[in-house]
Amino acid sequence: MTEIMAIASSTWRRTFRMKSVYFLVFCVIVLIASAYNYDVLSIGRNKELMMNVSLFLNTIAAVIVAISLTFEIPKELSSGVASTLLSKPLGRTQYLIGKLIGTIITGLVITGFITVGFMFVFNMFFEKVPVSMLQGHLMVMASLIPMSAIALFFSVLLPESVATIAATLAIAFSFMGTKLHNIKYVYGGIIPDLNLLDVRAEAVWGTNVDEMYMLMALVWGIAFSVFASSVASVVFGYKDLK
Repeated sequence: MTEIMAIASSTWRRTFRMKSVYFLVFCVIVLIASAYNYDVLSIGRNKELMMNVSLFLNTIAAVIVAISLTFEIPKELSSGVASTLLSKPLGRTQYLIGKLIGTIITGLVITGFITVGFMFVFNMFFEKVPVSMLQGHLMVMASLIPMSAIALFFSVLLPESVATIAATLAIAFSFMGTKLHNIKYVYGGIIPDLNLLDVRAEAVWGTNVDEMYMLMALVWGIAFSVFASSVASVVFGYKDLK
């Protein structure tokens, strides 16, 4: 467990040392706040627009953090950094789990900053943030778990450039799970349905999501993450390292 947390902490510390991360989070909050000025163009729906923009940008931030795994792991494999780490008392599975946990924690902190920023801006321009919106942002944060697992799987399966494209497409298709449900041999459990964690419509229009549903969706996300990480670990076990 110590080795896993060491890998995880190196992952998030490297990210949080970059000043550009905080600048980008600030830019996202500014973009959310700017939705208030579109009351005329949105026909008086600038409040709903601000809610929608906040959830959309927070989801994009979560996707970018998850996809970062497809850059980091292949880069460490090609540069020999992974081989150096694995020459120590550190198993390949522990290495992958550490990377996964580090990425998820990084994403939770970044999306958490955006959520808090949205709440501050919304309270400044409108009334108290609805419970449904808090639920919406929490579900975005929960979606980091399966999305990071998808990125982890492709990062050990394919080269860096291909892995990034494949993981991005897989995540995009996962958000289309409901539409792909009736396509034979394409869905049916092969492609995860991230729509289970997407409650943006309910959040924007003030419909509170059942807490049991949120818990079950989180459990599904964790279960899928364990499955995808296990498959990635098996593949990684047969991979030749430089």
